[in-house]
Amino acid sequence: MDGLAGICSKNYDENLVRKLFLATGSNQHRGKTCAGLAIGTKKGIYTHKKRGRIGDLRTDVMKTFQDMEPGVGIGNVGYTKNRIFENRNIEPIEILPKNNSKYQVFVTMDGHIVNANELKSELETDYTFETNSETEIIGALLHNFIKKEGVSFEAGEKLVDKLHGRATFSLTALVHDGKQPYLIALNDDKAFEPFCYGTIDDAFLVSSESTAHRRLGGSTESQFKGAEMIICSPGEDPKKQRLREEKMMQDVFQAVYFGNAASTFWGKQIFEIRRELGKELIKEYGPTEGNIIIPNPESGWGVTIGLFEASRDHYLKKAFDFSDRIPKIKDVAAFNRFLEYVTVYPALVKQAQAVRTFQEAKKAKRFTEVGLKFSAIDSLLNYIDVDEGDDSTVKGSVGEGGSNWAQKNAGIKKLVRWISYGPMFFPSFKEWDRGEECLYELAVQRAFKNDNPYNKSLEEINKAVAELTGVDEFRYNKKELIEKVTGPGSFQALDASYPISEEYLPDFIKREVEKFREYR
Repeated sequence: MDGLAGICSKNYDENLVRKLFLATGSNQHRGKTCAGLAIGTKKGIYTHKKRGRIGDLRTDVMKTFQDMEPGVGIGNVGYTKNRIFENRNIEPIEILPKNNSKYQVFVTMDGHIVNANELKSELETDYTFETNSETEIIGALLHNFIKKEGVSFEAGEKLVDKLHGRATFSLTALVHDGKQPYLIALNDDKAFEPFCYGTIDDAFLVSSESTAHRRLGGSTESQFKGAEMIICSPGEDPKKQRLREEKMMQDVFQAVYFGNAASTFWGKQIFEIRRELGKELIKEYGPTEGNIIIPNPESGWGVTIGLFEASRDHYLKKAFDFSDRIPKIKDVAAFNRFLEYVTVYPALVKQAQAVRTFQEAKKAKRFTEVGLKFSAIDSLLNYIDVDEGDDSTVKGSVGEGGSNWAQKNAGIKKLVRWISYGPMFFPSFKEWDRGEECLYELAVQRAFKNDNPYNKSLEEINKAVAELTGVDEFRYNKKELIEKVTGPGSFQALDASYPISEEYLPDFIKREVEKFREYR
């Protein structure tokens, strides 16, 4: 789940490196382990990358890059892809053919290849691999097709066809043919990974999220449709072409949790999506009943605002008779309840330097970081009933190990957790390499250990997960209500609608999918 950016200027822009730095930094929430930039000039391609965040890159190196009159650049902020991080995996990655080639290629990617080592073995005769990153594999494939077809849509089409059904990706590549640099941007035919583009002044910019365009004072023109490829070089207008048409399966979880709340998801601001999901929960379960509504920071803010507004409006309609020009109170209890809806309180505080624990691959370390993540405000929480809005419950560790104890230590009486997403029965396909552990660590699976979760009602699931995670009540959303807000896409964790062909599903997932289809 890396964050990508790519930029191409019509002229050799004196501010290109700064623009690339800011655009890449706008995706910082997508990766915490490393950052890197590559710039293309008339003479070649140059990189600067480092462990840490985008702000850790050396300003003197970037100034040197700017003085070289770059016309194209790509950037990456890296997500934890391996249990043990290695500097050799920092992107952008240079592709190393064993035989001489006029094409110099650097690649950065957000995505995943199923059974990637099979493809790597096919390429090892012609390419030297210096990392254990899937980005290097997809980059070698791209280089191989460019070597045969040139910097062209035909090369992109061969890559899309090769990876059809077994990979999702958005990628930016910097290519130099010995004469000039090119920017290539391309995604998989399902459009699973978030990817968008737009023009700012005379620069063309692609990014994982639309916040990059806003950061530079522009706006996003469009999301990448499936298998959409863009080729750009200095002094020329970008060329765009859709290489293959398949049913798109954009990742809905990006809108629910992982994406920046200020970004857009297929034309709709992510904050508004989360807000509407909160309102749908109230329509399903009725209004909140606690003394206070709080978000689980930071991604829980949207759903919490929705819970608050929909509950307030419920009591407003119940309290007043609006048939006359001047409304009259018809239900005093409802009126008094309406008056309690004054604001949403940030009573659960995420520590300023806390990391996104979702990105931590090691289970023990993730649990430790969760325990250090939160503090709670006693004066707001002591001896009251709390309704907490959260985006999702994947493993349940954030609640069990962090937010629950912080609130209980502050003295709450009752905790009801409202979840904008649904019960997650299945792991992301990006976790399959870990084997059955990635399935059985999910909260819903743990709640029904040695039982069948797929034949349980939503009420039964809510009750079991509440008991597992240590809260008084749990309220999951329904898939049909989520889809009503987000539109269609991949709901892989809810219903196994994977963007991967069934032939590539591991046996333990096939077994669970068959059970799900039988009982659900």
